[in-house]
Amino acid sequence: MRLVVVGGGISGLATAFRIRERFEAHGRPIELRVLEAAERAGGKIRTEFHEGYRCEWGPNGFLDGKPDTLELCKDLGIEAALLPSSEAARKRYVFSCGALHRVPESPVSFFRSPLLTLGARFRIIKEAWAPTTPPGLDTSVAEFGRRRLGKEAAEKLLDPMVSGIFAGDPAVMSLASCFPRIAEMEQEHGSLLRAMVALQRQRKRDRKDAAMSQDGEGTGGTKEKQGGGPAGPAGTLTSFEEGMEQLVRVLEERLGRAIRKECAVTSLMPVQEEETKGYRIRYRHQGVEQEMSADAVVLAVPAYEAEKILKEMEPSVCQFLAGIPYAPLVVVGLGFSKSEAPGPLDGFGFLVPYREGVPVLGSLWTSSIFPGRAPADCVFTRNMVGGWRNGWATSLDEEALEETVSATLEQALGARGTVHFRSCIRHPKAIPLYFLGHGRRLNAIEACLERFPGVYLTGNAFRGVALNDCTREAVQIARRVEQDLIQGREQGEEAAQ
Repeated sequence: MRLVVVGGGISGLATAFRIRERFEAHGRPIELRVLEAAERAGGKIRTEFHEGYRCEWGPNGFLDGKPDTLELCKDLGIEAALLPSSEAARKRYVFSCGALHRVPESPVSFFRSPLLTLGARFRIIKEAWAPTTPPGLDTSVAEFGRRRLGKEAAEKLLDPMVSGIFAGDPAVMSLASCFPRIAEMEQEHGSLLRAMVALQRQRKRDRKDAAMSQDGEGTGGTKEKQGGGPAGPAGTLTSFEEGMEQLVRVLEERLGRAIRKECAVTSLMPVQEEETKGYRIRYRHQGVEQEMSADAVVLAVPAYEAEKILKEMEPSVCQFLAGIPYAPLVVVGLGFSKSEAPGPLDGFGFLVPYREGVPVLGSLWTSSIFPGRAPADCVFTRNMVGGWRNGWATSLDEEALEETVSATLEQALGARGTVHFRSCIRHPKAIPLYFLGHGRRLNAIEACLERFPGVYLTGNAFRGVALNDCTREAVQIARRVEQDLIQGREQGEEAAQ
């Protein structure tokens, strides 16, 4: 039984690992191949070390509030390499009206915060009586925010959150697809405020039950995970001692010779022979066209690459895959000596609402978040420029990008720093955007592929852009693959008898 995973990013690697794990656990033989078009695996997860600075190409970490990536690390045996963010990272800011405002972490501090005007703070109290989204209606993040929280809160709180996660425009982003838990909370409780109260009560009960289960021995000093709230979703931002690429390297080591790099898949077609089921994969390796057959194929590639691969086999699916656009982004890393930095940079960093009129989406103070990200006498900032609404900024040259970021840091922190290190990482198609109708689009894609059993789609273009989403989907795809292949093989054997 041969299975091919197309794409060696985190989704492809994690899915391949989970598939092999499941088949080996049940003593079932499988021939596994991972075809990656680039010279290296990992996709946008990549860590580079320059002049003492550790630069991340893609995600800076993952939240440990969900179990998916933590379980993968446990199964890979790299739990000891996990690196939680520092306590200083709890301090998060929004750059609003030309100044930094700390995002409050509790309801009391929220109503004392000058981030929102007094009227906007009282407007949020009315959220409990705001009309609920009709069931089945796909509303935008912006419309939801204005209806439930008011215009100012939507622009100053929800807008930068959407920019920080997706680099997108909340006016066209689907709430149900981008933030499904928020949509569920509204439907379950009729109000976000009532939902937060219910969650706080549940956490108290959970802590009480956990304490009782330890027979009075206490919590053993275990650090409590950060709860979700105004400052961000639940969990502690976590990386690895050597950067995020450490996860990729370990997955590569475990998959070994199953990975084949510089193999760009160009098309996928079902095998036409009457007594043979499966698929024929065409790919290009070092300029030479080659073919490979497989019983099943997992496409773990961006939506635009899946569109090219499936075009010949199922043209009707292409319009739906093409409907998943990607936001452009440049990650501008700036390093300063501590004595010449624009400020103390003590915290996680800040996000910038679109209404501020600058193309900088946010600044992460990486050296304050994780140790070992900059030389001992230096600090390092990781700044996101561009996004869906400011795509023009991604074409700026490096000098202009540095000036743009430096000017924003100066506005926010009140001082002009002297740059000692610069890196610019360009992503023309950085993050998939879940526009309105994304759920219906996914249903249409699945309907198109129903005629082709044994073909699976996964990756961050579909059901979540975060690392935890990719590792969660890897488990689910592996379960489906095992069930479908084993069930199909057993049915074939019964028919032969």
